[in-house]
Amino acid sequence: MYEVWLTTKAEKSYLKLDADTRQRMDRIFEHFEEGEFTHPNIHALRGRFSGSLRYRLGSWRIIFHILYKERIVWIESITHRGKAYR
Repeated sequence: MYEVWLTTKAEKSYLKLDADTRQRMDRIFEHFEEGEFTHPNIHALRGRFSGSLRYRLGSWRIIFHILYKERIVWIESITHRGKAYR
């Protein structure tokens, strides 16, 4: 089992989402807790975001790191796709 941790920025973004989107993200976080990191919507990022992964959820992006030794999924940001990579 993994723990899912959100940065303050990610938590604020999460709380601003509508209930339906939050519920969909909760299901994604449950998969992360179970250690399921293979999905067509998960991709490794490159360039200045190297080492991070992103999960595409409609027009939202979840940018995260996996700390395997500590068994933690660190959610860096939850942003709209237009602002995700700035």
